[in-house]
Formats: sequence, C-alpha cells, structure tokens
Amino acid sequence: MDFTSQIREIRRHSSHTSQLLDQLTLVTCFGNRAMLGFFIGGITRPGQVAGAATTEDQGLELLLRLRPDLLVVSDQLEQGCGCRLVERIKARHAEVRTLLVVGPRQRPAKLRAALLAGCDGICLESRIAIDAGSAALGAIRAGGTYIDRRLLDLISGKGPTPPELSAREIQVLDQILQGCSNNEIGANLFISPETVKSHITSVCNKLGARDRTHAVVRGLGLGLVHLPQEG
Repeated sequence: MDFTSQIREIRRHSSHTSQLLDQLTLVTCFGNRAMLGFFIGGITRPGQVAGAATTEDQGLELLLRLRPDLLVVSDQLEQGCGCRLVERIKARHAEVRTLLVVGPRQRPAKLRAALLAGCDGICLESRIAIDAGSAALGAIRAGGTYIDRRLLDLISGKGPTPPELSAREIQVLDQILQGCSNNEIGANLFISPETVKSHITSVCNKLGARDRTHAVVRGLGLGLVHLPQEG
C-alpha cells in the first residue's frame, strides 16, 4: 500500500497526540519493539513516557511502581498478554486509564474480557498514527471511552448473556454514551435528575460497574448500547 498521501496526516495526528499526552504520566507496553520505538520516538515528546516494557509482568511492575495516569498497551506482547495486563491493573488500581492497541491477530474473547474489566479505549494498531490514536486519547483524557468501530462487531459477537435492563435503563445508558449529564438526561427523557440518578445506580448494580463511565463500557461490550453510526 502506498502511504505517501498519508504522510502529512500522520504528522498532524502525531503532533496532536503528543499534545493530548501533556501533563499525563504514561507507561507503554508493546510486544513489537519497532512499534514501541515508534510510539516513544515518533508520537510522544521527551519526558512524557515514564516507563516502557515488552512483557506483561514487566509492564505490571512498572505500573505498580510508577502509578501512571495512562497505560498504552498492545494486545500482543513478547511474554504474556496485553488484555490480561489491562485486567490486572484495573483490578488493583481502577483509576489508571488504559488504551489497548489491537494488532491483526485479534482475539475476541480476550478483548471482551479487557473491555468488561474496564478498559477505557481500544483501537487498531494500523490506525493509531492516522486518526485512532488522537481520537482515542482525546476521549480517554476527557473521561470518556473509545472503541474503534471496526472492532465493535468482533467484540460483541459472542459475549456473555447480558443482564436484564429495563427499557428506561437502556435509554439512560444510551444517553450517558452520548455524553449527556444527569440534568440533560432528565430533560431529554422528561424525568427528574433524582430519577436519573436512581436509574444509573440500578444500571451500575446490574452491570457490576464502578461508575457511569464503566457502565457504558460494559454496556458496549455486552451489546446493550451501540455507538452512533457515522454520517
């Protein structure tokens, strides 16, 4: 594939990505050493990466020692699994934001497990330098979630049986996915903010979610809600 036409776009997105990483402590863990070098040298600025590793156990050691704001990890590692690293750090320190970068050998069950563990973003390795990297980091930095549309069918194809949410609870979850506040949800659905809070509490309990953002992530993984279609 001739990438000549993409050079300017790649440089623009790389610059934007490095800006999004400002004031964040970052640990990165890639199984592909060339990709790791590209991410450190081509996307981030000096000082933005606090630690880097190529295996699951090394990555976890860095995360526990450095307690960064963000982990960027590939699903394929030299030893271990990036999806499992996301699960392990979320179980110990849920506040660490995570971006999982998925290569060509995609494993749906592991991706679903990482998503259900609270992974904040999943994007394709082939698009991280073009547009997905900056889009994913922008969403994650703002406290939201990001899942590459090309992975949605793969992730939600054969997930676990979803819990029983009422029609109203699914409406509320969908409104959260669209970025609405509790007051906005109440106005849109013609219910009080207190009722919205009650629905969110119920949704979180049913989905086993820590908060409204985690509920959206779990809802996406279970196919209860879907990202809006482009166009």
